[in-house]
Amino acid sequence: MIRTKIVVVLGMAIILVACSKQNKEQKAESKVSDASQGELLLHVPSPDWRDQIIYFVMTDRFNDGVAANNDQGQGEYNPYLESHFSGGDIQGIIDKLDYIEGLGATALWTTPLVTNQWWSDALNYGGYHGYWATDFGSVDPHVGDIDTLKKLSDQLHRKNMYLIQDIVVNHTANLFSYEGGIDGYDPNDTAKNFKLLVNTEGMKPTPIQAPFNLIDRNNPEHVRADIYNWTPSIMDYSDTSQQFTYQLASLADINTQNPVVIDTFKQIYGDWIKNVGVDAFRIDTVRYVEHDFFHHFMHDEDGIHAAAKITGRDDFLAFGEVFDTSKPYNNDAEHKVASYLGNKQKPELNSIISFPLHHELKTVFAQGYPTDHLAYRIQQHMQVYDNPYVVPTFIDNHDMARFLASGDIAGFKQALATIMTIPGIPTIYQGTAQAMTESRQAMFKGGFLAEKDYFDQESELYQFVQSMAKLRTSDKLFTRGNLNIVAANKTGAGVLAYTRRYQGRTALIMFNTSSQDILVSDIKIADRIAKLTPLFGFNQDIRLNSDGKLTTELPGKSIMIAEVTPLNETIANKAASHISIATTPPTSVVTQDLLISGQSSVTNGEILIIKNTRLDTAIKIQTDAKGNWQYKHRVTNLGKEQVSLVAYSPIDKAVSNTLNFTTLVSQPEYVFNFIDGVGDNRGLNGSYSAPLHAQSIGQQDIESVKAEMGGEVLTLTFTMREFTNDWIPANGFDNVAFSLFFDIPDMHGATVLPMLNSQMPDGWNWDLAHVVYGWGNTTFSTEQASEKHQGQKFGVAPRVKTDKNSKTISFTYRLSDFGLSNWIGSKIYVTTWDITGEGAYRELTPEPSKWNFGGGHQDDAKILDFIELSLSDEQK
Repeated sequence: MIRTKIVVVLGMAIILVACSKQNKEQKAESKVSDASQGELLLHVPSPDWRDQIIYFVMTDRFNDGVAANNDQGQGEYNPYLESHFSGGDIQGIIDKLDYIEGLGATALWTTPLVTNQWWSDALNYGGYHGYWATDFGSVDPHVGDIDTLKKLSDQLHRKNMYLIQDIVVNHTANLFSYEGGIDGYDPNDTAKNFKLLVNTEGMKPTPIQAPFNLIDRNNPEHVRADIYNWTPSIMDYSDTSQQFTYQLASLADINTQNPVVIDTFKQIYGDWIKNVGVDAFRIDTVRYVEHDFFHHFMHDEDGIHAAAKITGRDDFLAFGEVFDTSKPYNNDAEHKVASYLGNKQKPELNSIISFPLHHELKTVFAQGYPTDHLAYRIQQHMQVYDNPYVVPTFIDNHDMARFLASGDIAGFKQALATIMTIPGIPTIYQGTAQAMTESRQAMFKGGFLAEKDYFDQESELYQFVQSMAKLRTSDKLFTRGNLNIVAANKTGAGVLAYTRRYQGRTALIMFNTSSQDILVSDIKIADRIAKLTPLFGFNQDIRLNSDGKLTTELPGKSIMIAEVTPLNETIANKAASHISIATTPPTSVVTQDLLISGQSSVTNGEILIIKNTRLDTAIKIQTDAKGNWQYKHRVTNLGKEQVSLVAYSPIDKAVSNTLNFTTLVSQPEYVFNFIDGVGDNRGLNGSYSAPLHAQSIGQQDIESVKAEMGGEVLTLTFTMREFTNDWIPANGFDNVAFSLFFDIPDMHGATVLPMLNSQMPDGWNWDLAHVVYGWGNTTFSTEQASEKHQGQKFGVAPRVKTDKNSKTISFTYRLSDFGLSNWIGSKIYVTTWDITGEGAYRELTPEPSKWNFGGGHQDDAKILDFIELSLSDEQK
């Protein structure tokens, strides 16, 4: 049996042979040659979308090509503020097409370029992002004009690239509301308490395009037109009536059941295809629109597919945003997302974005969750969707915190390598190749948070993405092949391995998501002896044993991509080393120490007991003169724990069978209880107030904390004055962010609290920090930490458990994740605030607004409630 140790070097050059894109290039070259000098190349045949890589730009934050269009004179332009226009435009995109093409992208997706509401006093925010349309049929002056957009289309097509337009059909802008919110709304009299919104300069933000200008519920003509649903904002996202007809985040909800609306949208967006040469649509907020709309919009005789075919686009891609996530080993989100594909009798969209997969990519590669969660999610990606090969996959986007806000570079590379090697259309968000941590930071100097230009083609991540893109686009094994999961870890971070097979060829893709070296044992890769020829990540041929299995020690945070080549060889018979576990797997949960025995060909020698594949925590034991051995597994860790044990001989690389069982410790060794005053969520100086929206009343107010310890486990359970999950948060709670800072005994940490404009209590310093909110969960050290930046990420995050009925939120930590030996004697400073879905701490202003905290200034401490916990014997 042949086993070896793989030495992985991240960032190593890829060994590959480029495959031809001859058919695609010949078609594009023919179109180019047909265009006379000076004629715009707007219309090209649809590509095979399986072969594409998408680059996604947030236009206002990408590149400023024309400074003269930045400020339209209504106070909407201020690149120092996230809420205002920064100045990016279409010409700026054109100027950086070589950067995008050089990265390996073949298609460009832009945020909506249509005329927008530039500012909303009610929301204290601007429409720089493009999703608050006032005219769906014109280009917003901030980003350019129709001729510049045509030029972008032309330049893309001449590079054999494609234009994807982001479109909205669910809503327009922040146009009307109801006095008293949902409490002031009467569904039987929708005129009651209705009001049109007026900005401070007296301008009503009325759309200028018919029929969407008919917004006034108190105007009989507008009421007869029935273009809008006269409703307040959604409060209950599980209520389908609210989902389809209420306002999303205070944006005027369009009546998408109205035939006039459907026909108007078919005409508007069909014209963008015909007049500009758009090759595909990304459709915003799809889950808030009825299914019937998309059937008619896409498939009527005058629908979008018909308009596209007129221009020669026979495979017009329309992928929808249906945001949803599933809990581990549950696929309800995939089925909700896939429902917008329709069926053969009544088709809807022909693709959707892979939101359930995206969530697992982050929890596994950034937070250290079990790799088996991602293995399951990839399988659902393959099984639930009609054609997973044209489903856009992604890691970062403009609506949520970036991966690097919670994860490290090594984990980010693994996530990127995953979307480049599984079926789907990899989508790379701007700034990814420059290691950005803020989702809406500008890439050009002078834009939001940008002190320089961020278009470095020599950066580590640019080079990495470029190499992965070359690997993918040069070999149809990665764009066409089937997929089979061959290994994953059910207990935590560790191995994830899968194969791709196409036309008789096989590739193995394998990751170790743990920071520690692990033992990978007896992974079935092939049917017989074979070698692994490196494509990425290591520089030596590796052989599988005669059964086509691989056993190896895999370095931490490593990537291996190899082609599997069967060998016409046999392995000479010899006395094989062996090691085995004789203990029968327990049939019930183990609550006491478990004695395990076995036998080995190593006599009077040393073997290792490996728990959950981790080599760094291996236990050394001795065999006797006959090779027999015993090991007592101690059951001390609080709560339930899945355990997977193997015996391993480093000398001859023999590995045993696996013993799997579950342990349970119900009673903690230590319990600490802390009480915090109710209603004291007023900041450090007692003058702060929470945001004014209806879901922000007491969610940041801590009532009590219970700390429980057992073995290496620490669980903190917070009881809150109010608990909500209205926004469908992935972590189970919303409208509050916890920032916890651990002062560990005998360590000398920092006092400045990153991004909070504050410091630790007198005499305390922090060594480990944890920030968690509805859509983010990260831990970091003091290394590289500063007033404005979090420290080095650990790449693991505590497990989160919530109970809405008891208003409790729990976090569970493990010592080994952070290289610690004991929790006793630690002190924890806990603070609350709120963080936006994009990952930024909410603003603090003198007066509170719907989404901002009040009672201070932007440089004051961002702490609403706080509590000091001391885990010492005296405090029990």
